[in-house]
Amino acid sequence: MMAPPTIDFLFMKKYFFVFSCFILLEYCFSVRASAQDMPDGMIDSIAPKKEFVSATFKGTRLVNFHTAETCGKRTLEFRIAHRFGDLSSGGYNFYGLDGPASLQLELGYSYNGRLEFGASRTSADKMYSAYLKYKLMRQTTDNKSPLTITLLGQANLTGLKSTSTSAPEYHFFSDRFNYVSQIMIARKLSDAFSIQVAPTWVHYNLVTAVTDDNDIFSVIGMGRIKVSKRTALTGEYCYRINTYSQDFSTYHNSVAIGMDLETGGHVFQFFFTNSFGINEAQTIPYTRGDITNLDLKLGFNISRVFFL
Repeated sequence: MMAPPTIDFLFMKKYFFVFSCFILLEYCFSVRASAQDMPDGMIDSIAPKKEFVSATFKGTRLVNFHTAETCGKRTLEFRIAHRFGDLSSGGYNFYGLDGPASLQLELGYSYNGRLEFGASRTSADKMYSAYLKYKLMRQTTDNKSPLTITLLGQANLTGLKSTSTSAPEYHFFSDRFNYVSQIMIARKLSDAFSIQVAPTWVHYNLVTAVTDDNDIFSVIGMGRIKVSKRTALTGEYCYRINTYSQDFSTYHNSVAIGMDLETGGHVFQFFFTNSFGINEAQTIPYTRGDITNLDLKLGFNISRVFFL
């Protein structure tokens, strides 16, 4: 039995309204800080300009999840993400390289280096996404601002037909929507080591069983250790807080470990993960891979930036 949709497009409007308020609030504070009762030109001579920490992470995503980084000023990023099948499928399936596979294509753009917007399409569930990402606070070299804090708001549309065996029966167009909200708190501890913690909320308008929750809460932790000028080891883990589904025990926390390789305008990311879905609304609540059974998948992300 399907649970009726609980939130319509009004939810989406409220969602982006709250997100816009964050941006307006931050802008007001920045304007206030710059307005001093001094003659023009004296501020620069008395107080040095802030120097912000750069490259806390080398990409806007680590493996499955967003980092606190946004695209640079007037920069367009094109990203391809790919996941193969399970290693546990054995030699006949060439340890997952024969598939099944999932693929995501994503474009992101920022004009000022702080506010980023983008869109993607994921083959799993034929999901379309649009997101806004805003760097609210930036870590400074003098540690007066010790953290980088970035906000994420994302809306997803499931494109699967209701006749699909893996899809619920969608009675209304709003049933197909789900949303992701995230606060990313990151710090670059040294030139070689960065960490991030991200409280995350996923909301589904339509759930599979009437006893299931529409809201899923989780905390995502990730880290990056630089081992050479262009190479780093990466890892991330998602802990699900609430038992949102009657089938909760059949799903698992998302885990990934990998390597970043930077080559000019490209960033290559190779990794193993137990998640087949790539979108957060798939990865956080519905990861089926059990790492104790070696249900790991080889995957890669490739990103290319263009300066416009």
